[in-house]
Amino acid sequence: MTNSQPALIRAFFAAFAEGVLSRNAEQQTEAVEMTPQRVKQIMLEHYEDISKYYFDILFNPLAIIHYDTAEELIAILRSPEVAPTLKTPMDLFRHVCRTEEAHEDMVTEYRRNFTSLLSGRVMSLEDFFEGFPEGYLEEAGGDCEREVRAMTQVVVKAFFAGRKAAKAEGATGTNQVYLFRLLIDNMQCLLHSGPVPMDDDIDLTQAFLAVCGNEKNLNTMLQAMQQTMQDEAV
Repeated sequence: MTNSQPALIRAFFAAFAEGVLSRNAEQQTEAVEMTPQRVKQIMLEHYEDISKYYFDILFNPLAIIHYDTAEELIAILRSPEVAPTLKTPMDLFRHVCRTEEAHEDMVTEYRRNFTSLLSGRVMSLEDFFEGFPEGYLEEAGGDCEREVRAMTQVVVKAFFAGRKAAKAEGATGTNQVYLFRLLIDNMQCLLHSGPVPMDDDIDLTQAFLAVCGNEKNLNTMLQAMQQTMQDEAV
């Protein structure tokens, strides 16, 4: 799906920022307004963390959506033509994206999301969808187990990476609330061509079903969330 790569990149930035900002808010002794200027300053303090965790978290999900098997990518990376050229993480990203066009698109989306954070906000759903020509993004219309699992892992891992970067220790009861909101938000980017209309009083199950499209995708998401949360707790 053409949605997959840009949706995963936005999910990383949104979830990482949520992890950092939620922890920062918890550390305050009194209510502090999260103005764009304050968000910008907090995220600038984690500039190096963003680039580090971006590679750590997104490498495998991007490989999953661009290659049928891990062995296929490994064979390319170990080939005599490619292996000597792998000097930095960005060299690896050139191959995990599989084509030069996909790699250029990845760089564009990285910059677009980072620029949004530096303006003091996470890229909105509207801005995400408006960044692509009409007809480029797709409605999933079926089971997307591989893509849904990859998206869920990115959201959970990036959120806890943000918490870790902000020096939050241990899980809190609010973590799942943050994750639910992030998943509802980012599954729309992955599986739809525009924001999903939802009533203000929609319950959580209905909201998840609306963004996941069907019960199989929903169950895949919930199972992947539970498993990834367990892995992060180890």
